[in-house]
Amino acid sequence: LKQVPQRIHRAIEPVRRMLLSSKVLRHGPVLGRGAAIFKAPALPTAARRSIGSKRAEPWFEAANTAWSQRALATLAGLGLGCALLANKASPTARAAEPAGGRKVCIVGEALFDFLPVKTTDGKQAFLPRPGGAPLNVCIAASRMGAKVSFLGALSSDLFGEELYKTLEADNVDLSMVKRLPNPSTLAFVSKPPGSDVRYAFFKENAADRSLSARGVAELLSGKSFGALHVSLGAITLEDSVLAEAFEQAYKNAHSTKGFTSFDPNLRGPMVKSSPSVYASRIEAFAQHADLIKSSDADIEFLYGAGADLEAVAKKWLQKGSKLVVVTRGPDGATAYFRGTSGQVSSLAVKPPCESPKTIDLEGNPAPVADTVGAGDTCMGTLLCYLLGEDGGAPLVDQLVGAKPFDEAAIQRLRFILLAAVTAAAMNVSQPGCDPPRAAQLSKVLSKRK
Repeated sequence: LKQVPQRIHRAIEPVRRMLLSSKVLRHGPVLGRGAAIFKAPALPTAARRSIGSKRAEPWFEAANTAWSQRALATLAGLGLGCALLANKASPTARAAEPAGGRKVCIVGEALFDFLPVKTTDGKQAFLPRPGGAPLNVCIAASRMGAKVSFLGALSSDLFGEELYKTLEADNVDLSMVKRLPNPSTLAFVSKPPGSDVRYAFFKENAADRSLSARGVAELLSGKSFGALHVSLGAITLEDSVLAEAFEQAYKNAHSTKGFTSFDPNLRGPMVKSSPSVYASRIEAFAQHADLIKSSDADIEFLYGAGADLEAVAKKWLQKGSKLVVVTRGPDGATAYFRGTSGQVSSLAVKPPCESPKTIDLEGNPAPVADTVGAGDTCMGTLLCYLLGEDGGAPLVDQLVGAKPFDEAAIQRLRFILLAAVTAAAMNVSQPGCDPPRAAQLSKVLSKRK
């Protein structure tokens, strides 16, 4: 027993001497106490007189535990201090973490897409693939390096089991997922020549439609996220219960300094009201979202063919959003925001490819497999890069605060937009939604600098 503290002391002594000789241990009200903390515990007189006896064992055990805990805690603190000092001094240091952190929460549905394929004998068939815009955004953001949580409900049927395993395989946190006996939503996808993807949904009484405002508030209680995102699809804002649940999620996010984002992700057959009436619902909901990402096709569905994209973006900004991103398929995307003058400005970027070709995961020209998940890949990448997950400056202050987009923020936004459309272009080189990983995207972007 006598030897235990001595053995620990001998193991730590070289570290103690090194730290004492450095500036780290000798500076600061906490780190400066290192010398005292590393002193061996004093041995009481009674214990010294009874070394080797049973009476000394309790003291040695307690002293050994207390001393070890102090030493290890101090080493951990010193390690953190050294890391912070090194990060501050490094010219390539990662940008400061936003107030709400870099974690991302995605709220909404998860379903199975049945993609059109041809059998070996040329007959039409459907290939089942996990999907739904929120699930796709989860995977895209996770592959970009973010810590992602999914808030929703999954069925306990065979499709629900596969959806759970799919999210789990991409390291998505599922602690806020409810499992229900209700069936999973199924979506059959078709791609007629010369037109956009079309969907047929089977969703009545589905598990992913069971969210409520109260349930969302309970699940998010005590949690904070850098960004909270809602994508629609088979679920629309015409479902008042779900709309209230999404608004509650936004309230929770704003209370913890996170930014909120929204993708209308329209599926025409799912909208029962007229486009103009539904456009009013979108505009009312937009006041809760700091970022809106929408395709040009969705805007034309709401406001008519040939709708003025800039005018719609300005309307959404007027409602309270800070950034509107409009995707235009192979033509890239345009971002609308307010500059230092307070006026609405815009910037546009194109993916590094020429239609009808796209690029594969290596950045080489490749044919388009299909466009499923392109917008979701773009969305997931936007969320991560806006939070600074790539190591660049976050733009959270522009989204949740009053900070305008100055020149530095605009240049950063241009790069973020390029990353998002590049990731989407890489995704469409493969069947279904299969977003690239952070290293793959970074490698392709580095070739374009």
